[in-house]
Amino acid sequence: MVALTRSAATSRLRDPQQGIRPFDVGRDLRAVSRLITEAFAEELDEQGEAALRELRILGYMSWLVRILYRSTGEFRNVFNGFVWVENRRVVGNVTVQRAASGSGRWQIANVAVSPAWRGRGISRALMEHALDYIREMGGSWAVLQVRGENEIAHGLYERLRFENMGGTTELYAPAVPKSVAMPVLSNLLPFSPNDSNLLFDLATSRPSAEFQWWRAVRRDDFQVPLEKRIGELVSRLAGRQRIYRYAIREYRSRFEGAVQVTARCWQGEHNIRLWLRPDAQELYAQPLVLSALALLQESPRWPLRATVSTQDEIAAQTLLEHGFSVRSTLYTMRLRM
Repeated sequence: MVALTRSAATSRLRDPQQGIRPFDVGRDLRAVSRLITEAFAEELDEQGEAALRELRILGYMSWLVRILYRSTGEFRNVFNGFVWVENRRVVGNVTVQRAASGSGRWQIANVAVSPAWRGRGISRALMEHALDYIREMGGSWAVLQVRGENEIAHGLYERLRFENMGGTTELYAPAVPKSVAMPVLSNLLPFSPNDSNLLFDLATSRPSAEFQWWRAVRRDDFQVPLEKRIGELVSRLAGRQRIYRYAIREYRSRFEGAVQVTARCWQGEHNIRLWLRPDAQELYAQPLVLSALALLQESPRWPLRATVSTQDEIAAQTLLEHGFSVRSTLYTMRLRM
Protein backbone atom coordinates (compact mmCIF):
# COMPACT_ATOMS: atom_id res chain seq x y z
CA MET A 1 0.00 0.00 0.00
CA VAL A 2 1.21 3.51 -0.77
CA ALA A 3 2.13 5.56 2.31
CA LEU A 4 -0.76 7.76 3.44
CA THR A 5 -0.19 11.49 3.31
CA ARG A 6 -1.72 14.29 5.38
CA SER A 7 -4.10 15.25 2.58
CA ALA A 8 -5.25 11.66 2.28
CA ALA A 9 -5.93 11.56 6.01
CA THR A 10 -7.92 14.81 5.92
CA SER A 11 -9.99 13.78 2.94
CA ARG A 12 -11.17 10.65 4.71
CA LEU A 13 -12.39 12.39 7.86
CA ARG A 14 -15.94 12.38 6.51
CA ASP A 15 -16.11 8.59 6.66
CA PRO A 16 -16.12 7.60 10.35
CA GLN A 17 -15.44 3.96 9.46
CA GLN A 18 -12.23 4.69 7.54
CA GLY A 19 -9.25 6.96 8.31
CA ILE A 20 -9.07 9.48 11.17
CA ARG A 21 -11.96 10.22 13.48
CA PRO A 22 -12.27 11.62 17.02
CA PHE A 23 -11.76 9.16 19.86
CA ASP A 24 -15.12 7.82 21.06
CA VAL A 25 -14.79 7.07 24.77
CA GLY A 26 -17.79 4.74 24.77
CA ARG A 27 -16.66 2.36 22.06
CA ASP A 28 -12.90 2.87 21.66
CA LEU A 29 -11.49 2.32 25.17
CA ARG A 30 -11.07 -1.45 24.86
CA ALA A 31 -9.71 -1.25 21.32
CA VAL A 32 -7.20 1.46 22.22
CA SER A 33 -6.03 -0.35 25.36
CA ARG A 34 -5.36 -3.46 23.22
CA LEU A 35 -3.58 -1.34 20.63
CA ILE A 36 -1.32 0.35 23.21
CA THR A 37 -0.50 -3.02 24.77
CA GLU A 38 0.38 -4.39 21.34
CA ALA A 39 2.39 -1.34 20.25
CA PHE A 40 4.35 -0.80 23.49
CA ALA A 41 4.66 -4.36 24.78
CA GLU A 42 8.44 -4.04 25.30
CA GLU A 43 8.31 -0.55 26.86
CA LEU A 44 5.61 -0.83 29.53
CA ASP A 45 6.77 -0.79 33.15
CA GLU A 46 4.69 -1.82 36.15
CA GLN A 47 3.02 1.58 36.36
CA GLY A 48 2.14 1.53 32.66
CA GLU A 49 0.73 -1.99 32.88
CA ALA A 50 -1.39 -0.98 35.87
CA ALA A 51 -2.77 2.01 33.95
CA LEU A 52 -3.66 -0.21 31.00
CA ARG A 53 -5.45 -2.67 33.29
CA GLU A 54 -7.57 0.21 34.60
CA LEU A 55 -8.25 1.32 31.02
CA ARG A 56 -9.42 -2.18 30.05
CA ILE A 57 -11.71 -2.32 33.08
CA LEU A 58 -13.25 1.02 32.09
CA GLY A 59 -13.73 -0.38 28.60
CA TYR A 60 -16.18 -2.92 30.04
CA MET A 61 -18.14 -0.13 31.75
CA SER A 62 -18.95 1.97 28.69
CA TRP A 63 -22.25 3.23 30.13
CA LEU A 64 -20.53 4.68 33.20
CA VAL A 65 -17.68 6.08 31.11
CA ARG A 66 -20.12 7.92 28.85
CA ILE A 67 -21.82 9.52 31.85
CA LEU A 68 -18.51 10.64 33.35
CA TYR A 69 -17.29 11.89 29.98
CA ARG A 70 -20.35 14.10 29.50
CA SER A 71 -20.47 15.42 33.07
CA THR A 72 -16.79 15.80 34.04
CA GLY A 73 -14.45 18.18 32.23
CA GLU A 74 -11.30 16.51 33.61
CA PHE A 75 -12.51 13.12 32.41
CA ARG A 76 -13.08 14.49 28.90
CA ASN A 77 -9.58 15.93 28.89
CA VAL A 78 -7.91 12.63 29.80
CA PHE A 79 -9.62 10.71 26.98
CA ASN A 80 -9.37 13.32 24.26
CA GLY A 81 -7.72 12.40 20.96
CA PHE A 82 -8.09 10.66 17.61
CA VAL A 83 -8.00 7.14 16.19
CA TRP A 84 -7.25 5.72 12.76
CA VAL A 85 -9.74 3.13 11.54
CA GLU A 86 -9.31 0.50 8.83
CA ASN A 87 -12.15 -1.89 7.99
CA ARG A 88 -13.97 -0.67 11.12
CA ARG A 89 -11.01 -1.66 13.28
CA VAL A 90 -8.94 0.80 15.32
CA VAL A 91 -5.33 0.44 14.13
CA GLY A 92 -3.91 3.81 15.25
CA ASN A 93 -4.30 6.22 18.15
CA VAL A 94 -3.08 9.56 19.46
CA THR A 95 -4.08 11.17 22.77
CA VAL A 96 -4.18 14.98 22.96
CA GLN A 97 -4.76 16.77 26.26
CA ARG A 98 -4.16 20.16 27.82
CA ALA A 99 -1.30 19.96 30.32
CA ALA A 100 -3.20 21.98 32.94
CA SER A 101 -6.37 24.04 33.14
CA GLY A 102 -5.84 27.36 31.36
CA SER A 103 -2.40 26.31 30.11
CA GLY A 104 -1.19 26.91 26.56
CA ARG A 105 0.82 23.70 26.78
CA TRP A 106 -0.71 20.55 25.28
CA GLN A 107 0.51 16.99 25.70
CA ILE A 108 0.59 14.37 22.96
CA ALA A 109 0.75 10.76 24.12
CA ASN A 110 -0.03 7.16 23.16
CA VAL A 111 0.96 7.57 19.51
CA ALA A 112 0.43 3.95 18.58
CA VAL A 113 -0.07 2.01 15.35
CA SER A 114 -0.73 -1.70 15.08
CA PRO A 115 2.43 -3.50 13.86
CA ALA A 116 0.60 -4.82 10.78
CA TRP A 117 -0.19 -1.26 9.68
CA ARG A 118 3.14 0.43 10.28
CA GLY A 119 5.17 2.05 7.51
CA ARG A 120 2.09 3.54 5.81
CA GLY A 121 2.24 7.08 7.18
CA ILE A 122 -0.48 6.61 9.80
CA SER A 123 1.63 7.89 12.71
CA ARG A 124 2.54 11.05 10.83
CA ALA A 125 -1.07 11.64 9.77
CA LEU A 126 -2.25 11.25 13.37
CA MET A 127 0.48 13.57 14.64
CA GLU A 128 -0.27 16.27 12.06
CA HIS A 129 -3.96 16.06 12.87
CA ALA A 130 -3.19 16.36 16.59
CA LEU A 131 -1.02 19.43 15.95
CA ASP A 132 -3.75 21.03 13.83
CA TYR A 133 -6.19 20.44 16.67
CA ILE A 134 -3.84 22.07 19.21
CA ARG A 135 -3.51 25.12 16.94
CA GLU A 136 -7.28 25.36 16.60
CA MET A 137 -7.58 25.26 20.39
CA GLY A 138 -5.12 28.16 20.72
CA GLY A 139 -2.27 26.08 22.15
CA SER A 140 1.20 27.61 22.44
CA TRP A 141 3.27 24.45 22.80
CA ALA A 142 2.96 20.75 21.98
CA VAL A 143 4.93 18.44 24.30
CA LEU A 144 5.53 14.71 24.12
CA GLN A 145 7.81 12.02 25.52
CA VAL A 146 9.61 9.34 23.53
CA ARG A 147 12.04 6.58 24.42
CA GLY A 148 15.50 6.94 22.94
CA GLU A 149 15.39 3.35 21.71
CA ASN A 150 12.38 4.16 19.51
CA GLU A 151 14.41 5.59 16.64
CA ILE A 152 11.51 5.63 14.17
CA ALA A 153 9.27 7.72 16.45
CA HIS A 154 12.17 9.96 17.48
CA GLY A 155 12.97 10.60 13.81
CA LEU A 156 9.33 11.43 13.04
CA TYR A 157 9.15 14.01 15.82
CA GLU A 158 12.40 15.60 14.69
CA ARG A 159 11.05 15.90 11.14
CA LEU A 160 7.99 17.61 12.61
CA ARG A 161 10.47 20.10 14.17
CA PHE A 162 10.14 19.00 17.80
CA GLU A 163 13.06 20.11 19.99
CA ASN A 164 14.72 17.65 22.38
CA MET A 165 14.67 19.04 25.95
CA GLY A 166 16.57 16.14 27.56
CA GLY A 167 15.09 13.56 29.88
CA THR A 168 15.89 10.75 32.27
CA THR A 169 18.01 7.65 31.87
CA GLU A 170 17.33 4.40 33.67
CA LEU A 171 20.38 2.25 34.34
CA TYR A 172 20.37 -1.35 35.53
CA ALA A 173 22.84 -3.65 37.29
CA PRO A 174 22.20 -7.38 37.80
CA ALA A 175 23.58 -7.16 41.36
CA VAL A 176 24.85 -4.59 43.84
CA PRO A 177 28.53 -3.83 43.08
CA LYS A 178 30.90 -5.13 45.75
CA SER A 179 33.45 -3.29 47.89
CA VAL A 180 32.23 0.28 47.44
CA ALA A 181 33.29 2.48 50.36
CA MET A 182 31.41 5.49 51.67
CA PRO A 183 33.09 8.71 50.45
CA VAL A 184 34.60 10.91 53.14
CA LEU A 185 32.76 14.22 52.80
CA SER A 186 32.02 16.42 55.79
CA ASN A 187 29.00 17.95 54.04
CA LEU A 188 27.42 14.64 53.00
CA LEU A 189 24.73 14.17 55.64
CA PRO A 190 21.48 12.27 56.05
CA PHE A 191 18.29 14.28 55.68
CA SER A 192 14.72 13.59 56.76
CA PRO A 193 11.31 13.88 55.08
CA ASN A 194 10.99 17.20 56.91
CA ASP A 195 13.50 18.60 54.38
CA SER A 196 11.12 18.08 51.46
CA ASN A 197 11.20 21.79 50.54
CA LEU A 198 14.99 21.65 50.13
CA LEU A 199 14.67 18.60 47.88
CA PHE A 200 11.96 20.34 45.82
CA ASP A 201 14.22 23.39 45.41
CA LEU A 202 17.06 21.13 44.25
CA ALA A 203 14.86 19.22 41.78
CA THR A 204 13.69 22.45 40.15
CA SER A 205 17.12 24.12 40.06
CA ARG A 206 17.82 23.49 36.38
CA PRO A 207 17.16 26.59 34.25
CA SER A 208 15.17 24.63 31.66
CA ALA A 209 14.15 21.56 33.62
CA GLU A 210 13.08 19.01 31.02
CA PHE A 211 10.54 17.34 33.28
CA GLN A 212 8.76 20.66 33.86
CA TRP A 213 7.68 20.66 30.22
CA TRP A 214 5.86 17.35 30.48
CA ARG A 215 4.46 17.76 33.98
CA ALA A 216 5.21 20.63 36.32
CA VAL A 217 6.91 19.37 39.48
CA ARG A 218 4.98 20.24 42.63
CA ARG A 219 6.07 20.49 46.25
CA ASP A 220 3.60 17.74 47.04
CA ASP A 221 5.69 15.34 44.96
CA PHE A 222 8.47 15.52 47.55
CA GLN A 223 6.46 15.67 50.74
CA VAL A 224 6.20 12.46 52.73
CA PRO A 225 2.81 12.40 54.51
CA LEU A 226 2.43 10.90 57.95
CA GLU A 227 0.86 7.67 56.73
CA LYS A 228 3.77 7.09 54.35
CA ARG A 229 6.30 7.76 57.11
CA ILE A 230 4.52 5.21 59.29
CA GLY A 231 4.64 2.75 56.37
CA GLU A 232 8.39 3.30 55.97
CA LEU A 233 8.90 2.69 59.69
CA VAL A 234 6.82 -0.50 59.65
CA SER A 235 8.68 -1.79 56.58
CA ARG A 236 12.02 -1.11 58.23
CA LEU A 237 11.03 -2.77 61.53
CA ALA A 238 9.62 -5.77 59.65
CA GLY A 239 12.85 -6.07 57.67
CA ARG A 240 11.16 -5.57 54.29
CA GLN A 241 12.97 -2.46 53.04
CA ARG A 242 14.81 0.62 54.19
CA ILE A 243 14.98 4.09 52.63
CA TYR A 244 18.20 6.10 52.92
CA ARG A 245 18.23 9.85 52.21
CA TYR A 246 21.53 11.71 51.93
CA ALA A 247 22.31 15.23 50.72
CA ILE A 248 25.32 17.43 50.18
CA ARG A 249 24.95 20.77 51.91
CA GLU A 250 27.21 23.73 51.35
CA TYR A 251 24.63 26.07 52.81
CA ARG A 252 22.24 25.32 55.63
CA SER A 253 19.17 26.16 53.57
CA ARG A 254 20.20 24.51 50.30
CA PHE A 255 21.07 21.09 48.88
CA GLU A 256 23.80 20.89 46.23
CA GLY A 257 22.92 17.28 45.51
CA ALA A 258 20.84 14.51 47.02
CA VAL A 259 20.32 10.78 46.71
CA GLN A 260 17.51 8.50 47.86
CA VAL A 261 18.18 4.78 48.10
CA THR A 262 15.44 2.19 48.54
CA ALA A 263 17.06 -1.02 49.78
CA ARG A 264 14.91 -4.14 49.46
CA CYS A 265 15.45 -6.82 52.07
CA TRP A 266 12.99 -9.53 50.99
CA GLN A 267 12.64 -9.39 47.24
CA GLY A 268 12.58 -7.05 44.25
CA GLU A 269 15.01 -4.44 42.92
CA HIS A 270 16.96 -1.84 44.87
CA ASN A 271 16.38 1.68 43.59
CA ILE A 272 18.47 4.86 43.44
CA ARG A 273 17.19 8.39 42.66
CA LEU A 274 19.72 11.18 42.17
CA TRP A 275 19.38 14.98 42.00
CA LEU A 276 22.18 17.50 41.31
CA ARG A 277 22.46 21.21 40.71
CA PRO A 278 23.97 21.92 37.27
CA ASP A 279 27.05 23.63 38.75
CA ALA A 280 27.63 20.83 41.28
CA GLN A 281 28.08 17.95 38.85
CA GLU A 282 31.84 17.99 38.51
CA LEU A 283 32.43 18.16 42.25
CA TYR A 284 29.69 15.97 43.68
CA ALA A 285 28.23 13.60 41.07
CA GLN A 286 30.71 10.78 41.66
CA PRO A 287 30.65 10.98 45.50
CA LEU A 288 26.85 10.87 45.51
CA VAL A 289 26.74 7.78 43.31
CA LEU A 290 29.41 6.04 45.39
CA SER A 291 27.55 6.88 48.62
CA ALA A 292 24.40 5.27 47.21
CA LEU A 293 26.29 2.09 46.28
CA ALA A 294 28.04 2.06 49.67
CA LEU A 295 24.70 2.22 51.49
CA LEU A 296 23.67 -1.00 49.73
CA GLN A 297 26.74 -3.04 50.71
CA GLU A 298 24.93 -4.78 53.58
CA SER A 299 21.78 -5.43 51.51
CA PRO A 300 21.05 -8.59 49.51
CA ARG A 301 22.91 -8.59 46.19
CA TRP A 302 19.77 -8.25 44.12
CA PRO A 303 19.31 -6.26 40.91
CA LEU A 304 19.64 -2.50 41.13
CA ARG A 305 17.95 0.28 39.16
CA ALA A 306 19.13 3.90 39.06
CA THR A 307 17.43 6.94 37.51
CA VAL A 308 19.42 10.04 36.55
CA SER A 309 18.90 13.07 34.33
CA THR A 310 20.42 12.90 30.83
CA GLN A 311 22.30 16.04 31.87
CA ASP A 312 24.02 14.18 34.73
CA GLU A 313 26.71 12.67 32.53
CA ILE A 314 29.29 12.15 35.28
CA ALA A 315 26.80 10.29 37.46
CA ALA A 316 25.81 8.05 34.56
CA GLN A 317 29.44 7.34 33.69
CA THR A 318 30.21 6.43 37.32
CA LEU A 319 27.35 3.94 37.31
CA LEU A 320 28.52 2.44 34.02
CA GLU A 321 31.99 1.97 35.51
CA HIS A 322 30.43 -0.04 38.35
CA GLY A 323 28.67 -2.63 36.23
CA PHE A 324 25.51 -0.80 35.19
CA SER A 325 24.11 -0.67 31.65
CA VAL A 326 21.58 1.71 30.14
CA ARG A 327 18.13 0.15 30.13
CA SER A 328 16.19 3.02 28.57
CA THR A 329 16.15 6.79 28.13
CA LEU A 330 12.94 8.83 28.11
CA TYR A 331 13.23 12.16 26.32
CA THR A 332 10.89 15.13 26.52
CA MET A 333 10.36 17.05 23.27
CA ARG A 334 8.51 20.29 22.55
CA LEU A 335 7.21 22.24 19.55
CA ARG A 336 6.21 25.89 19.52
CA MET A 337 2.87 26.20 17.76
